[in-house]
Formats: sequence, structure tokens, C-alpha cells
Amino acid sequence: MAVILRAITSWIERHTRLNGAIAYGATILLIGAVATGIGILLLPRAITQISELARTLPQSLRQLEAPLQRTAAGQKILAELHHLVHGSGLTKHLSQVAGFMTAAVTDLVVVLVIGFFAALSPRGYREGALLLIPEEWRPRARQIARKIDHQLKWWLLGQMVPMAALGVASAIGLWALGVKLPWTLGLMTGLAVFLPYAGTILAGIPSVLMGLQRSPHTAIYVLILYTLLHVAEGYFLTPLVQKRAVRLPPVLTILAQYFLWAVAGILGLAVAAPLAGAGIVLVKELYLHVPAEKEVLPKETTGPMAA
Repeated sequence: MAVILRAITSWIERHTRLNGAIAYGATILLIGAVATGIGILLLPRAITQISELARTLPQSLRQLEAPLQRTAAGQKILAELHHLVHGSGLTKHLSQVAGFMTAAVTDLVVVLVIGFFAALSPRGYREGALLLIPEEWRPRARQIARKIDHQLKWWLLGQMVPMAALGVASAIGLWALGVKLPWTLGLMTGLAVFLPYAGTILAGIPSVLMGLQRSPHTAIYVLILYTLLHVAEGYFLTPLVQKRAVRLPPVLTILAQYFLWAVAGILGLAVAAPLAGAGIVLVKELYLHVPAEKEVLPKETTGPMAA
């Protein structure tokens, strides 16, 4: 949050006569105006469509009952789902969901507050942290800190572009396939892409279920659509945008997400990929003693999906 705020502030400083706190205030006002405009234009419709989505998804799930009843494994899955919905464990699971949502909102507030103050005075926090390092090592530490900042800034940009592109592309594709609520599902897809790999899969689940409500063939077409979108994002779009950043191997990204999800929940999942990128910078600079921008793995192991 702090990195993206400082990136926008720096751009304003370079292209205007504003500087310091005034440029930062302009950044906050700009983001606030954009967020307010999006809220006014999209939020009422999105709330209505999400409510409709919540009503129609159970119908889509019932469409799965007939094929699942044909196999023993499917019958077991249906029995577990029935116990979950109608059994005594429902209250427990609802409490878990409520706790999860409360924790997610709390994490978001913490992120916003810390990001706001860190971006307001980044140099003070940076120099304060450098005081913990022996004086003779501080120039090197300052150099590495700049490279980590560069890595995080370009990782964020590399996620925002695919978020917008895949959100719009999925909405248009779902609309063309005749799936209900295409724009709400497209918005969910765009937001979910912030989480590499995991986000694309999670966003595809409600879309496939909504396609199933129309017909089994539509659900298959939606699955193909999301597969093609994931391939386009992983092989073309993200590598093109992130060519100026350290590229993250998929296995490392997924392991980082799994570990930080177990440690810190949704907040850990959200920051896993950028922290992995910062970790790669540290390993290269401090352990391998090579520049962070240098590719150290053989080309055949860093395919397009490594973005």
C-alpha cells in the first residue's frame, strides 16, 4: 500500500510543480475521487447482482446432484454437503465464516492505516530501520532497500494490469456465453487475480457454477474460457508487464501462499507473492552476490509461467 502510494506521489512530483506533502495530498484526493466514482457507478448494481448470485448458486449446485448420484464417491460428497447445510455443524461453520470476514476487515483497516503513514514519511521509517545496521554496512543496505522497493512497485503494476485486463475479458466472455451476472463475475475475477494462480482458480468456481445453471455445455465453455484466460495471463500478459521485475517461479509463489495462509490467513495470502519477490532480491544480493535484475536460473526452468 505504501509503495503504490509513493509511486503515484513520485509521478505527480515529476510531472507537476507540487512536491512533498502537497503531492501526497493530491494522491490521496485522486484515489479517493476514483474510489468514490467507482462506488457511485458500480456499487449499487454490484450489491444487487451479488445478492442474486447468492440466490442462484444453490440452484447451480443442485444441477450437480444428478451426475454425482451415479458414483459412490459422488454420493459421499453429497452426504457431506447435506450434513454441512442441514446438520448441527452449520452454526459452527457460519461462526467460522463470520470470524473470517471480521479478521479480513480488520486486516484491511490495518493495511490502510499503516500504508497511509508509511507513505506519508517513507524516508523517516527507512532511515530509522537503517540505524539498526552497523554504519559501514548502511550504504549497501540502502542500495538493497531501493532494489526491493523497485521490485515491489513493478510487481504491483504487473498485477494491476492483468487484474483490469482479465476482469474485462472474463466479463465480455461470460456475457457472450449468456451467463448471468457477467459484470459482477468479471469484477470478482479482476479482484481475485491479485492473488497469482490461486485467485484465477477461485474466481472461476462461481463462474462455472453460473454457467452450469444455464446448461452443462455452457459450464464447459466457461471452464475453457477461464483456462484460456489463465494461459494468456501467465504466458503473455504478466511476463510482458513484469519484465522489469524479478520473475517469481510458480512453485515458489504457491509454496509462499500456502505457508503464509497457514500463518496469517487472508492477509498472509495477499502478501505472499510480493514478499517472495523481496526475498529473491535478498537472496541474490546477499547470498549469491549477483544483481537483483540478473537472471540466475537456466532459461529452460524460467518459462513464461514463471511470471
